[in-house]
Amino acid sequence: MLGQIDAEIKERGGIEAYQSASTQGQTSKRGGDSSKKLVEWLQSDTYKEKLENVNALEIGCLSPRNFISTCGIFTDVTRIDLNSQDALIMKQDFMERPLPQDESEKFNLISCSLVINFVPSPKERGEMLIRMTKFLKSPKNGMSTLFMVLPLPCVANSRYFDNDRFLAIMKYLGFHQTFYYEANKVAYWLFDWNGKRNSGTKFPKKELHSGSSKNNFCITIS
Repeated sequence: MLGQIDAEIKERGGIEAYQSASTQGQTSKRGGDSSKKLVEWLQSDTYKEKLENVNALEIGCLSPRNFISTCGIFTDVTRIDLNSQDALIMKQDFMERPLPQDESEKFNLISCSLVINFVPSPKERGEMLIRMTKFLKSPKNGMSTLFMVLPLPCVANSRYFDNDRFLAIMKYLGFHQTFYYEANKVAYWLFDWNGKRNSGTKFPKKELHSGSSKNNFCITIS
């Protein structure tokens, strides 16, 4: 399916055309806003006591009118995207965003929905996950949470990757899964960060599942 997605993007005119279609799909009328699931989880008993004066960074933002921005939970939402199509979304590559100088420049929540699957290589995907930890506030200073969305085939039909592998990587980075939801085509996670990475573990590319129908999605950390 990942190959089909890539082919479809090219057929429809590249990433900008894909984003235009995705932006339309994020309207509530079409039910395509993945942040709706995030807001549902944040309003649960697990998080409702942690939502005082919290801010968010949305990586790969397609619309400033999605649930993250309109739910009223966040005092401030910073929206970035490589190919911004809205004046309220900063055109920026997250990997080139200046590192925070102090806690005031960090975030209580980072949303990364259907972004990592477009990062070119397994190594760069791992580097992106590591970099996210540098932008999260210390858990000592309130909520420190990551919302992640991937196409379901990334964890359900990959030769080199699955949900267990993903959770092992996230645990190594200091994350604990609080919520998970599997839809027909995408998977959603919510993680809390404990403030530090573990050491000594590597996650190279290795075959976990065989089969000619498997895709090659992978995330590595060396």
